[in-house]
Amino acid sequence: MKSLLRFAFWATVMFALAWAIAGPWQHVIAAIAGRIAVGPGREVEWEDLELFFPYDLGVFVALCFASAWVGWKARLRATGLGLIALVAVEIVTLVVAMRILLATAHQPQSAADAARLVDGVIRLTGLAAGAAAWLLLLGWQRLPTFARALEQRAQRTQRTHGGKR
Repeated sequence: MKSLLRFAFWATVMFALAWAIAGPWQHVIAAIAGRIAVGPGREVEWEDLELFFPYDLGVFVALCFASAWVGWKARLRATGLGLIALVAVEIVTLVVAMRILLATAHQPQSAADAARLVDGVIRLTGLAAGAAAWLLLLGWQRLPTFARALEQRAQRTQRTHGGKR
């Protein structure tokens, strides 16, 4: 329960921070990704930019800060490494999204399907990348403990209910 409360606290703090910087952050990474996607000398102009970024970074930082089974030095190291990787993932995701949208821009039906695909990819990447980075950097240390607890719970349930659920 303490871990959940720690995560809820840090997630709240990081959400407030992400919310405060979301607009400028999205424009900066979109500008970087746009230059990469279309090449030198050309530019992409975003109209309505609604991304999950930087909230994914906030969730990742909250997970790292709530990982009390390691010291602060390890948490801060994992946070720094993970943030670098996640920013790169955000930019690559946007480059791929832009290229898909540009490739289908002149085909109305394909453009609508591509927009839905891009929206899903951006949302999924935002949610999965932070959790995956945390799991690779810190979370893997808790998996054996978590697996044992699940196994013990299943055994208790089996003994209590005679194998019937």
